[in-house]
Parts: sequence; structure tokens; C-alpha cells
Amino acid sequence: MAAPTTKQELLAAMSDSFSKLNEQIGKMTAAQLEAPFQFASDPKKCGARWIYDKCARDLLIHLYEWQVLMRDFVNNIRNSQQRDYLPDEYRKNYHEMDKMLVEKHQGTSFAQAQQLLSQTHEEMLQLASSFTDEELFGKGVFKCTYTTTMAAYFASVTTSPYGQATKLLKTHLKSLK
Repeated sequence: MAAPTTKQELLAAMSDSFSKLNEQIGKMTAAQLEAPFQFASDPKKCGARWIYDKCARDLLIHLYEWQVLMRDFVNNIRNSQQRDYLPDEYRKNYHEMDKMLVEKHQGTSFAQAQQLLSQTHEEMLQLASSFTDEELFGKGVFKCTYTTTMAAYFASVTTSPYGQATKLLKTHLKSLK
């Protein structure tokens, strides 16, 4: 699928990839969703971004927390506080941040993680909808996005990781058989 070039295409891609993730979750039993990933911590199998995710709950929490960062990023822009997307302490080592985000939610259930992600997904749709096509796809519109478009930031916390998460869940399911 080609990268979106309009707000409507971006919103459709965000919704479609979220639906595919939920379809994959729907194909799995509670036991499969709660079972530990057998490939966790192997970046060749799960990718470096996901090495701290030990189960489906962690995967969803990871997505949720990155969307919280996006929400804060957009709110800062709207409040004329154009800051970088990542907090200062994690800009050079966001893998440490990923680890901390997952550890923070070890007491969160899978159902709670799913609900939290659904809420922030809706927020991402609303936030993306609030921008014009020029604001979403123009480079340099916002100083803090540098040479990246706002649409690319939205894709980096929705469509792209949703697709990766869907693949990881499929890999997990195969490894259980």
C-alpha cells in the first residue's frame, strides 16, 4: 500500500491497520494472548523496537505509551511549546525508554492494555483529523518536526507499529503450535 498523501488516506490507513491488529487479537485465545513470547529479546525475530515486550499485553502497552507521547507532542505544539517528540533523557537511547514504559505496566491486565490502546487510537484519529492536509504533509510546517511531516509522526505511532504488532502476534501464535 502506498504511503498516504491526504488526511483522508492517513485516517483510513490508521483505521485499517488498527482493525487488522484487532482482527489478529480476535483470532487468539486468552491463553495465547497471555502466554510469554518465545522470541522476546531476539531482535532478529522481533525487531529491536520490541525486545522488551514479553507478551501481548506488553506489545499493546508499548503502542499505547508511544501514542501518549504523540498526544503530548501535539498538545505542546498547540500550546506554542514546540519541543522534540522524545523526552530529553531518552532522545539518545529510546530503547531504555521502551524498557521503562513496559516495566511501568507490569500490573496492567491485557484487557486494560487493550482498552488503553483503543482510547489513544481514537485520540490519534481525532488529533490527525484536527490538522489540515498542509499541516500533516508539509515539511517544516512545525519547527519541532524538522524535515519530517506530521503525518509521518502519526504513522510512526499507528499504521507502522500496528502492522509490526500484527506480525509479531502471528509469529507468537505460530511459535505456540
